Amino acid sequence: MKIKIITVTGKKNQFKNEIDRYLKMLPPFMKVEQIELPISKRSKQKVAHQNLEEECSKILSNLDASNFVIAMDEKGKQIDTIQFSKWLKKWMDEGAEPVFVIGGPDGLAKSVKERGNVSLSLSSLTYVHSMVPLILAEQLYRAWSIIDNQPYHRP
Repeated sequence: MKIKIITVTGKKNQFKNEIDRYLKMLPPFMKVEQIELPISKRSKQKVAHQNLEEECSKILSNLDASNFVIAMDEKGKQIDTIQFSKWLKKWMDEGAEPVFVIGGPDGLAKSVKERGNVSLSLSSLTYVHSMVPLILAEQLYRAWSIIDNQPYHRP
């Protein structure tokens, strides 16, 4: 199973070591590719919409037609960990190639959200941008531990 995590970011993630630690605990058949795309250069001459469109082009160029795209969005669907593990199991069974897309500081352009098969929110709380890939990596590992009947997740 191939999973992509695409993140629009302005600098190297300060939680990179922790993210990698969770992703390395996944089984070998779950290959996770992390793609970090640079945020668009902000300036007084550009409006937020222009930045979003530039970032959108970068994101869309990293997607294939066969990808199952999960747009990470604060207004997206909220699910619990058990349901997330069921999604992961379904993707594994179907041979899906899920791609999690995390926008930059201004979020995701409408066209990226429309390309998404589902819009997912990690919480109704607001997190610092660099924490989202870490929380996602931990949830991927947690979901796998549920599927594999490991004791990591304790309801």
